[in-house]
Amino acid sequence: MSEVLRTELSASSAIVLDRDIRAEAMKRMSLRPDADFTKATLIRLGQSVDADYVLYGSYETKPGAKTDVRDSSLDIVARTIDLRKLHDGPEVSETGKLSDLAKLEEHLAWEEVKFMDPNSDPQLDKFLAPQKLTRADAQESYVRGLLSANNEQRQKWFTQAATLDPKYVSPAFEMGKLLLERKEYKQAITWFQRVPAIDERYPEARFRMGLAAYGALDYAAAANYFREVAKIYPLNEVYNNLGAAEEAMNQPGAIEDYRRALEGDPNDAVYLFNLGAALLKKKSYDEAAKRLDAAVGHDANDEEAASLLAQAQEKVAAEPGGKTAAARLKQNFDATAFRQLKAMLAPKGGSE
Repeated sequence: MSEVLRTELSASSAIVLDRDIRAEAMKRMSLRPDADFTKATLIRLGQSVDADYVLYGSYETKPGAKTDVRDSSLDIVARTIDLRKLHDGPEVSETGKLSDLAKLEEHLAWEEVKFMDPNSDPQLDKFLAPQKLTRADAQESYVRGLLSANNEQRQKWFTQAATLDPKYVSPAFEMGKLLLERKEYKQAITWFQRVPAIDERYPEARFRMGLAAYGALDYAAAANYFREVAKIYPLNEVYNNLGAAEEAMNQPGAIEDYRRALEGDPNDAVYLFNLGAALLKKKSYDEAAKRLDAAVGHDANDEEAASLLAQAQEKVAAEPGGKTAAARLKQNFDATAFRQLKAMLAPKGGSE
């Protein structure tokens, strides 16, 4: 249920904190994921991550007259806490058969979108479109994969979910992440390609395809993926990785993209190292030394940066055909932070 709400609210331009952020917040507060939280705990949890709203709820199943579990009845109740005003939002409930779980989830998501943005006019038929409705058994397999601690089990459940419902994007996205982590780059790209452009995870999928293509030494493809993402989310990490792909192809734009990344975060050791190393190759010794000195200042144990710094200070160019420093890529894609900043800078409509 939470996955459907996350997807639909994100698609409506709401900023929804992902599972990792929620898990980290619960860890900091020493909360078990399987515990029953009091309302006060939920409020503190939401405030700890600077959320405006907290959505929570419960469900209950009742056996049907038939032996088929899909004939069981299902009651879902969703509640909202407005943390800005510290009062409860409306209670939303859905009742139906377990076999109609996808319809119940989408209808509930439609109700929540209307509440979150009263000025919006979400069309119910778009929420209940056939391509939005996922098989219940596929959803079950996907959730089992999310909850599995073992990567082999996760792969088994995600593959099963994608097989049961080939149009189900979530398991394909998670499979791509899993395979990328295992450095099975070509297979990762194949799974990420299942994420359509209309899906809110599309930019992250393309970013990770860039990482996979770079790992597979297909630098031209990697650069194309990162350029595509930069048009949507001009994030520091995207420009850094784009610069790395361009540098691998000896393209002149690499240094400029490294500069863009560093302008966004002047104290990031990765950006300092990459720009310094690239400037050293161009024999821009003074600026290379400045950037590499800052990188070493952030990590005195970075032997590679220290070696390049000494080289820049001595104005010694790399030997022709010699081994050069490998660019350092950023693995994380933080679209949420970008959207939060964009929302803060956007002009306010009217006062509530």
